[in-house]
Amino acid sequence: MDRFDYRTVEKQEYTHATRPAVVILNERNYITFRGAGKFSVTDTQFMRQVNVMYDLATEIRQAAQMSKQLDWFRDYVPYPLNSFWDGFGGYLLMIKQPNFTVPELLTTAKANLAAKYPSELLQQVNFERLAEGTKVQSFNAGPVVPGNDTFQRLDTFIKQHKARRLNQGHREVYLRQLTLGMPPTELEVLVRYQIAISNKILASDRFLVTTN
Repeated sequence: MDRFDYRTVEKQEYTHATRPAVVILNERNYITFRGAGKFSVTDTQFMRQVNVMYDLATEIRQAAQMSKQLDWFRDYVPYPLNSFWDGFGGYLLMIKQPNFTVPELLTTAKANLAAKYPSELLQQVNFERLAEGTKVQSFNAGPVVPGNDTFQRLDTFIKQHKARRLNQGHREVYLRQLTLGMPPTELEVLVRYQIAISNKILASDRFLVTTN
């Protein structure tokens, strides 16, 4: 069976298009980490949290290949890291997991990484099933900063289509893997707002709508 690659199969959800589009994200599996502070690829503590998420996602994939607890398995490319910034100093790191994965795989992954990361850091990562809801998204090249063109595009979309933001936070999807000290110009980020929008406007064909 061919390897599942989200970059081609779910390319509309992980696009580099700057034109705003809507994604409707139903309940899926995630590994999650809750923290507080600011985004900084030069901050060693933040990047240690980022790296444990990447490494656990890789270990889950490897554990899934060998697991006898799964009804079925399909080889896949691990999903990208994303984060939700609540606007009050808190953030949630997330990496989507295929629907066939189970919480026990995270336990195995943590055990495999016990020599690399302290137990208190590993214990902060959880396996959750979450629905992100309806989002409007636009691609951002470089650092994500308040008032830049990406936020302006999303704000304009909301006004034009009579939508409403459901919170003051925003989500960032890192289409290029984050590394310690990477130049801000190398960031490739999808920025998303959670919104409420009428079904009539969603069905109007004014913009791309993807459901997953």
